[in-house]
Amino acid sequence: MSKSIKKVLSEILTSGCDERIFLRDETQANKYHLNPVDFEDLFHRGSCTCGTLTPFAEEVAIDFANNYEESSYSQILKNQTKRLQFLLRESDEDQFHVYYGPSGSDLMYFPLLFQAIINPNKPIINIVSCPEELGSGSKAAAKGQFYSEWNQFGERIPVGKNVTGSIKSNVHFLPARSLDGSILDRKKAIRELIQQQSDQSIIGNLVFGSKSGIKDDLDIIDEFSKGVMWVVDMCQFRTDRKLIHDLIKKGVMIMVTGSKFYQAPPFCGALLVPKLWSDLMSKLDAQVAVGLRKIFCVSDIPLAMENIRKHLIDFKNQGLRMRWEIALREMEEYMSFDSSETNALIRRWSQVVIGRLALSDSFRLMPDIELTNDSIVSFMVLYNGRALNNKELKNLFDRIITERHEGLLGFHRVFIGQPVQYGDKSFIRLAIGSYSVRKQMEKKKFDPKNDIRLIEIIEEYVGKIHSV
Repeated sequence: MSKSIKKVLSEILTSGCDERIFLRDETQANKYHLNPVDFEDLFHRGSCTCGTLTPFAEEVAIDFANNYEESSYSQILKNQTKRLQFLLRESDEDQFHVYYGPSGSDLMYFPLLFQAIINPNKPIINIVSCPEELGSGSKAAAKGQFYSEWNQFGERIPVGKNVTGSIKSNVHFLPARSLDGSILDRKKAIRELIQQQSDQSIIGNLVFGSKSGIKDDLDIIDEFSKGVMWVVDMCQFRTDRKLIHDLIKKGVMIMVTGSKFYQAPPFCGALLVPKLWSDLMSKLDAQVAVGLRKIFCVSDIPLAMENIRKHLIDFKNQGLRMRWEIALREMEEYMSFDSSETNALIRRWSQVVIGRLALSDSFRLMPDIELTNDSIVSFMVLYNGRALNNKELKNLFDRIITERHEGLLGFHRVFIGQPVQYGDKSFIRLAIGSYSVRKQMEKKKFDPKNDIRLIEIIEEYVGKIHSV
């Protein structure tokens, strides 16, 4: 790829979101030490929204850039929405509208807006599960605050300030893990909060596939099928379609992103909203949406929701459309494989990685790993038997990510999941994505050599620690 094409793609891919995707002048990389178009020798096992192009995604991006015309933006948006619905819909019974957001964190604002439209001036009780394992901006967004310094329009916004005075969110955060790292059962706490606040506007934010693959017990949804606006965070998008179909039929909203399991460059979010909610809201006054003009634009809202759209600005987010085009093409390719076969390969990968980590005195698997998603393996890093804290683990992470390595087949750089902090402890993750899975499927050969070497590399860096 020529430098001129690289530059064009980089400019598009790093536009239309917030500062997390900005490239720093001194490194030409973002805060995660990555540049979306610099991927040729990178072995990627990250689980967070900071990926790069893949060889396949590069072809899609070039094609999109060469054929993009601003006058066709509405048609591109319509086409992408129809394809996403087609991929995730089982039948006409599970219809949903697609609301877009620059990132997964932005999607947290939508339920607040929806409750404000349906129940104007009524207090909102926002229950948020696993806050420490959601996107970095999700906690602030759940409170109705700006979580970043820049918005998708390239404007400065007051991070930490309330987005609007018209929406009040009383948030209850429910931790993912106990102090020893065990996964907590949050169902009892959720049940008690709902029963205590039954006369309020309640949003129940559950998670199915957090940063470490944690899955909430979704049976709680059936217990309170009325009176709660349920939202399930599936932003990692590491789930079979049947669960999506089942939840949509129950009226549950689902948050997804194309930039984690499906390995599109950051950021591209979407909220799948069962049609029953849109039908209810479309008949109501949506003046309160004016308060979110710094977050969303007309194109983020379905055509059926003119009552919301008329209060927002018209903006054409080319970066978001390119990122979603990459994600959709990857989804279409991945979903052409039989899910039982791809799931089997992922389980096999997980078993190899877990087995190799278990052999080392430098690692300790996170408790309850059998309860998490097979495509993510989370573990603590030990030095002389002591688990590194978050600061120490970040330093180790930075060194591993920014330096070059030997012994990998076809690669000299690596990327892994960023450290996740809980209490005073921290862990890192290895995660496999859709492109990596289907490349192995196409070869009809499972080859974990680079994964084993990656674990050795981390182990070697732990051995270089003299004082932590």
